[in-house]
Amino acid sequence: MLSKQQTSQQLENIETAARVQAKTLIRILNVTDELVGEQVYASMHLLKERGLQLGMPAISGTTRVGGRIVPRLMLGDLPQSNRFQLVDGVTDILGGTATLFVKDGNDFVRIITNVRQKNGERAVGTLLDPKGKAIAALRDGRSFHGEVDILGAPYITRYEPMRDLHGQVIGAWYVGYKVDMKVLREAVENTRYLEAGFAAVMDDRQKIRFLSSHMSPAVADHLLRQPSDDWMIVREDIPNWGFSVMIGYPMSEARAIGLTKSLFAILSGTVLTILLIAVILWQMRRLILNPIGSDPALAIEVVQRIAAGNLELDDLQAPKGTLMANVLRMRSKLGEMLDTLRQNAERMGLSASVFEHTRDGIFIADTATRIIEINPAFSLITGYGREEALGRTPAELGFASAEPHFFAHIWQSPDAVGEWRGESWSRRKTGDSYPAWLELFIVKKEDGLANYVGVFSDITLAKAQQQNLEHMAYHDALTQLPNRTLLDDRLHQAVARANRSGEILAVCYFDLDGFKPINDNFGHDAGDQLLVELAQRVRNCLRESDTVARLGGDEFALLLCNLQSIEECEQTLTRLVVAIKAPFQLVEKTVQISASIGYTLFPMDDSEPDTLLRHADHAMYQAKVSGGSRFHLFDTEHNRQTRDRRQERARIETALPNGEFRLFYQPKVNMRHGRVVGAEALIRWEHPETGLRSPAEFLPLVEDTDFVIPLGEWVIRETLRQISAWRKSGLELQVSVNIAPRHMMQKNFAARLAELLQEYPDVSPALLELEITETAAIEDIAGVAQMINSCKLLGVTFALDDFGVGYSSLTYMRRLPVEVIKIDQSFVRDMLHDADDLAVVAGVISLSREFQRQVVAEGVETADHGLNLLRMGCTIAQGYGIARPMPADVIPAWVESYMPDASWDEGSL
Repeated sequence: MLSKQQTSQQLENIETAARVQAKTLIRILNVTDELVGEQVYASMHLLKERGLQLGMPAISGTTRVGGRIVPRLMLGDLPQSNRFQLVDGVTDILGGTATLFVKDGNDFVRIITNVRQKNGERAVGTLLDPKGKAIAALRDGRSFHGEVDILGAPYITRYEPMRDLHGQVIGAWYVGYKVDMKVLREAVENTRYLEAGFAAVMDDRQKIRFLSSHMSPAVADHLLRQPSDDWMIVREDIPNWGFSVMIGYPMSEARAIGLTKSLFAILSGTVLTILLIAVILWQMRRLILNPIGSDPALAIEVVQRIAAGNLELDDLQAPKGTLMANVLRMRSKLGEMLDTLRQNAERMGLSASVFEHTRDGIFIADTATRIIEINPAFSLITGYGREEALGRTPAELGFASAEPHFFAHIWQSPDAVGEWRGESWSRRKTGDSYPAWLELFIVKKEDGLANYVGVFSDITLAKAQQQNLEHMAYHDALTQLPNRTLLDDRLHQAVARANRSGEILAVCYFDLDGFKPINDNFGHDAGDQLLVELAQRVRNCLRESDTVARLGGDEFALLLCNLQSIEECEQTLTRLVVAIKAPFQLVEKTVQISASIGYTLFPMDDSEPDTLLRHADHAMYQAKVSGGSRFHLFDTEHNRQTRDRRQERARIETALPNGEFRLFYQPKVNMRHGRVVGAEALIRWEHPETGLRSPAEFLPLVEDTDFVIPLGEWVIRETLRQISAWRKSGLELQVSVNIAPRHMMQKNFAARLAELLQEYPDVSPALLELEITETAAIEDIAGVAQMINSCKLLGVTFALDDFGVGYSSLTYMRRLPVEVIKIDQSFVRDMLHDADDLAVVAGVISLSREFQRQVVAEGVETADHGLNLLRMGCTIAQGYGIARPMPADVIPAWVESYMPDASWDEGSL
C-alpha cells in the first residue's frame, strides 16, 4: 500500500513539475510582451500624432507603388506614397518599425514603411497577410495588438484603422518591434524532462516553432498530434501569442522513478516484519512457562492479528507480568514504531520533493569538492546534465569563473572560512556568463568528514531591473533628460574640467513663461507633450558636450561647457530663446511659450557648484521680473543678498551661547502593535523677538558652515541628557538625531561621539540613532561608510533620512551600513492621490525588505496613510497624523495615553 501511494504521489509530482517548467518558458514570452508592449503603445501614439499634424487622411485618385496601382493616400495636402520621413522619424526616436497602409478593396497595401525585405529593400507595395490575425480586425474597423509574423520574422505589433473625414476606413497605421526569440529557443532546446522527455513550443498555426535539441521533429510532431497511451503531454497556452508550450514524457519512465523512490517503504515493511517475528518468538520463548494471562483462543487471535500487521488497539487487559500483558504492550510499542517509520518516510519524501522542485540550483560535493549530486534546477540554470556534472568540481563547471582560486580559498585553504554568500559571475555550458547569487556551506558528519553544499540562483533579471531602476533614478521619466542627481554630478565634473583647461563654463537655469495656462486649458497630457517636444528642441540647440536637465515641472538647467568667450554663450542662449518661442502644435491648437533664462559664468563667478546653480536661479528670477523671454547674467544684487545672509548667520551663531535653542520630540510608533518605539529630536530657535522659529527658517543658512559642528554636539549632548532623565522616570525611548554632512565628515567625529556618550554612562548607546541624508552620502560614500562603521562600534545605530529625494541610488542602500531607511514625507503625504508617489513608496519598502533594512515612513497625516503603509509592509511611522513635535516634558504623558487608530488593527487589514 505504501509503495502504491508513493508511486502515485511521484507521478503527480512529475506532472506538476512539468507544468511548472512549461510556465517558466511561458514567462519568458510574457516578460518579452510586457517589456515591448509599452514601447509599442508609445510608438503608435507618436506615429499618429505626427501623421495627423500633416493633416486629415483622405484618398485622392490613384498612384503606382511597387509596381501596383493603388488609391493615393493623402495626409492634408501631402501624398504619402514613397515619402518615408514620417515613419523614419518615429523609429529614429523610439526604434522598431512603422508603416502606413492604404486600403485597396479588401486588401491593405504598404505605401510607406521601413520594414525591409530579405534583399534589403523596403517592402512597399506588399500586402498585409490576407490570412493573418491583424487584417480581420482592420476590416471590421478595430485595432489589433499582438504578435504576428512579418516577412518570416516575429514582431509584437499594433495596427489601428485609419479613417477619413467621414469615418470610413481608408488605410491603417502600424508599428512593431521585432522579437528576439533566442532566449526562448535556447531554453527550449536545452530542456530535457526526465531522460526521454522533451519540450516544444507550437505557434498559432499548430506548427512546432522550437523543440528540445535531443528530440526528432518528426517524432515530436507525431506524439503531439496523436499521443500514445505511454506518453503524457502537458500543455500550457499563451493567449496573447496564440502559442502553446508542450512538455512530453513517457509514463513508463515516470512510473519507474516512482517505484524506485518507493523502495524505502518496501524495505521498511520488510524490516518491520522481520522485527515483528523476532520479537514474538523471543517473547513466547521467554514466557512459555508463565500463565498466558487470558483466554488462550483470545491470546492466539491477538498474536495472529499482530502477525498479520494489524496493530489497532482495543480494550483488552491482562495481569501484569503475564504473556498476554507483554503481548499487548508489544503491540502498542510496535504501533508507535510503525508511526515513527511512516513519519520518517514522509519527511524524507518531502525533503526529496523540495530538492527536486526548488527553483534554486543545488549541488553537493564530497571531501575533494567533487560533485556527487545535483537537482534539476542546477541543469536548467547551468546547462550541464547530471551525468556531465557528477565527479567534476564547481570550478570546472564555470562557478565563480572570474576567480580561479575561489573555492580553494573558501573550503580548503588553511584559513578557509567554510561559509560564504554573495554575488559572483559564473559561466553556463554554452559559454555565456551570468550573475548568480551563491551560498556555500559545510555539512559535518558524525565521522568528522564533511560534505560541501552550494545553493545558487540566476539573478540576471534582478540585475537588469536594478540597472533600469538606476537609470530611472538619474533621468526624468517624461523627457528622458538628466535629473537633478545626474546634473549635480556633471556640474562637479564640468567645474573641475574648467579649472584644468581654463575655459569658460556657463551654468544656466530657466523656466517657461505661460506654461500653467496650457495645463489649465488643454490638460496635463498636452502639457507633457509640449515638454517632450521642448526637450528635443533644446537638445538640437546644444552641442554634444553640453547638458540639459529637467529639475521638475517646467524648470530646466543647462551646462554650456568648453566656451571660448562670453559672446559664444550669448549666441547659444539667443538661439535657445528663439527655438523655444517657435509655435507648438497641441491637440489641433497652436500655442506659443517663452523662457526666462538666468546664467552665471565660471571661473568669473568662482563659487562652489551648488552655489553656481543658485546664482543662475537668482539671475533667472531677474529675467522673469524684467518681462521674460530673455536671458540675464548674475549680477551684484546677489552679493547684497549674500551679505544679508551672513548677518543673519552671525545672529544664529550667537543663539547657541545665549541658550536660545530648544529640542522638541516627535514620537515614532509601531502602527501594527500600537506602541511607541522611539522619537526624533527636532531643533527649534526660541528667538527673543520673533518667538519660536522652525529649523527651516535658520538651519539652511548655517548647514554649510563650521557652526554646525558645535550646534550638532549640543543637540547630541542635550538628547543624551533627556534620554537619561526619561530613564530615571521609568520611560526608555530610542531617540534619533539629524547629523549635518559637514559635522559627520569631521575626522574626529567618532572620538567626540565616544566622549559625549561617556558623559552619560547610564544611557545605552543603542538608544541613540544618528540620521544622515543622502546629500552627505553622495559626497564621499566610502568615507561615510567608514565613519558609520567606526560609530557603530560604539553601539549607536544609523538611519538614511529623506530617502528618495534628489540623490536616491541603490548603490547607497547597498554600500552604506545603515539599519533604517526613512521614506521622505513628500512621497508619503501625496501617495493617496498621486500614483507616482505611491509607486515610489512601494518601491522603497520593497527595496528595504530585500536589503534587510527597517523602513520608517515620515509625513503620516491621516489614518488612510497609515492603513496603506501597513498594507505595503511598513509598520513604523511618524507624522502629524500621529503626533506633532512636542517639548520633552510632555512626552511621558503622551506615551502613557497613546491609543493607536482603530483602522490600523489586524482585523481591518
